[in-house]
Amino acid sequence: MKQLLGICFLFLYGAVCAQTIRGTVYDSKTKEPLLGASVYFEGTTIGGITDEDGNFTLYTEKSSTSQLVVSYLGYKDAIRTPSGEKPITVFLIAKEESLDEVIVTAKPLFTREQLLIAFRAQFLGTTKAGMSCEILNEDALKLHYNASQKQLIASSGEILRVKNPYLGYEIRFRLYECKISYFSKSIAPFDVQQSFYAGTSFFIDEKKDVRKYKKRRQEVYEGSSLHFMRTVATEQWDQEDFTIYKKGFPVYPKTHFVVSDTLGIKKVQLTDPVAILYDKKKRSDVRAKYTHYTIDGFGNFYPPDALIFSGVMGRQRLGDALPLDYGL
Repeated sequence: MKQLLGICFLFLYGAVCAQTIRGTVYDSKTKEPLLGASVYFEGTTIGGITDEDGNFTLYTEKSSTSQLVVSYLGYKDAIRTPSGEKPITVFLIAKEESLDEVIVTAKPLFTREQLLIAFRAQFLGTTKAGMSCEILNEDALKLHYNASQKQLIASSGEILRVKNPYLGYEIRFRLYECKISYFSKSIAPFDVQQSFYAGTSFFIDEKKDVRKYKKRRQEVYEGSSLHFMRTVATEQWDQEDFTIYKKGFPVYPKTHFVVSDTLGIKKVQLTDPVAILYDKKKRSDVRAKYTHYTIDGFGNFYPPDALIFSGVMGRQRLGDALPLDYGL
């Protein structure tokens, strides 16, 4: 039986043009400013922390649909949409202390270590980059196998710290939802029907301007979905090594990816399912779920489930993810 392999990243969206973003973060109860709160654009390396007065300042040169994430230990994350030059005020709500619910069931089908192996493969990937990754606070993961639904379900009350030594990043990932569906009561990789995880991420560049890592990142970028979305948005097909096929025959890309501009955000219509070949060797397939989708200045597309990839792009996981501001 053919597997449906794919990942859907849940990214939160607004609209922001190139600008400086300023704001202040407070405790919602005491109204005191919070020192050291993390503030970042989702999926990028663009971020900072608040000062002793709770203030922060960020700058982005690209038109973006990525929203601002505000995070602080012991508080619920806040999501904000930057708008113009008006300062943003954020009141964080403290998390309520609660004990985890204990559910008594029959002997589980799989051990925690077995579930971890299955989760790592689908969350991090099995490429060189994916296999190199380590979740530093793996104990924070809660894993459950639903036998009736044939699903592995994962969650975490903490932001996951993922070390990627192959690409030289540390990724802070807030896992909102993760479900891995199987064709049978199994967690074998060949039995995966579909993988889904959703969350927000921030990339810390630990090897900036180091030649070895620059080369590895470029190799991962070439032919990736991020590379392809940027090519669709700019329509610079003659400068990139992508070839589009329909029913086995090469076609003119602009007849299948119809692009219009909306204040720096590209509106795209994919007319038919197509195959994508990069550098004559990396094969992917893509089809659209909706009539239109948009691509921002980073190459980030919205809605996050607008496109269904298979092949090379469909197998990409967090281990091969690059920050949205990569190369810009």
